[in-house]
Amino acid sequence: MRRLTWYIMKKMIVNFIVLFTLFFLLGAVIDIVVNLDEFGKTASALSADSGIFVKIFTVIQVAVGYEGPRLFQVFAYLHGVIAIGAMCFTAANMLRSREFVAIMAAGISLQRIAIPFVYVMAGISVLALFNQEFMLPKVAPLLLRDHEESGSKSVSSFSVPFTKDSKGSLLLAPSVDPSTGVITEPSFLERDPIGRMVRQIKADSANWDEESNAGWILTNGVTVEIAFDVDSGQATTFTPQPIDFYETDLSPSILMLRRYSQYIGMLGMTQLNKMIDAKGAFGDETMLLRHWYSRFASIALDLSTMIIAIPFFVTKDEVVISRQAIKSGAIGLTILFGGMVVMLMPIAGIPAMVSVFLPSIVLIPIALLRGLTIRT
Repeated sequence: MRRLTWYIMKKMIVNFIVLFTLFFLLGAVIDIVVNLDEFGKTASALSADSGIFVKIFTVIQVAVGYEGPRLFQVFAYLHGVIAIGAMCFTAANMLRSREFVAIMAAGISLQRIAIPFVYVMAGISVLALFNQEFMLPKVAPLLLRDHEESGSKSVSSFSVPFTKDSKGSLLLAPSVDPSTGVITEPSFLERDPIGRMVRQIKADSANWDEESNAGWILTNGVTVEIAFDVDSGQATTFTPQPIDFYETDLSPSILMLRRYSQYIGMLGMTQLNKMIDAKGAFGDETMLLRHWYSRFASIALDLSTMIIAIPFFVTKDEVVISRQAIKSGAIGLTILFGGMVVMLMPIAGIPAMVSVFLPSIVLIPIALLRGLTIRT
């Protein structure tokens, strides 16, 4: 039995790797062809005084550098769909070669045959969780690049307009570098309850304090206190004082989220936890919670979808393989993509922890019933 389990698992894993590789390469080649002019411009700028062969090599290097990190993003978003496809290919080949008949003749039930497919899906889902936690956050600055930025190692620096933290203080800066998390010439403005500035902190630059995760380490920072007369309202500015640290919950991740909405899907649970703890800094704590819980809800969604799709192929009945492939593909795509939309969609009156698991709550009983339809 163990040998049979490993045999089916290995066949499905090989099919998954082949399908994933083909899908990724197809998407990458199409993107490179469509945006070849942009890659060419970037390569020309990087190798302006070089020969034709060096320029061609630079184009290839720029294109690969741009498309390579997207492997982790494709795996995060499409591992479930590709796993369903791998199951279909594996089971269809075993049906076509009548391996199921031989296995059942040996007294092994179809339900037992179906279990290795679920094992592989579980393994792929756990691998996707590790990819989301450890790999995607590292390559996120590369994934946010436009094609025009394909020659850089991160998304371009961007300015920070007046941005409010959870205390009501404002941050203004002409530039923040996403790759290093360094802010150039930041200005922090603290206000009183009626909106008047009562303190201003300026610095040449600022680095986020990763150890405390509580604020920015300032370079050549100065702070200026401003007091207002109660009766006349006249402002009095005090002598500037040096300051080397400013406490705020506006971390580089928060600034990136304010700039790029898709960045939240590239964060790991550790980063999401830090942002949830900084209550009010992002402005939508429930969205952060939905993304946090979705990391686990997606595993239940993947497994439920696999169990629902398996009976299309693991059967003793004569079936038209192409028809079964269309059915399982349509149902699998609908469940996986529809489930992800529902998981991340706010539902009024329902806590994030519950709403994220709604698709799984609906699908698990259906999956169990589908599993029981597998008969020898």
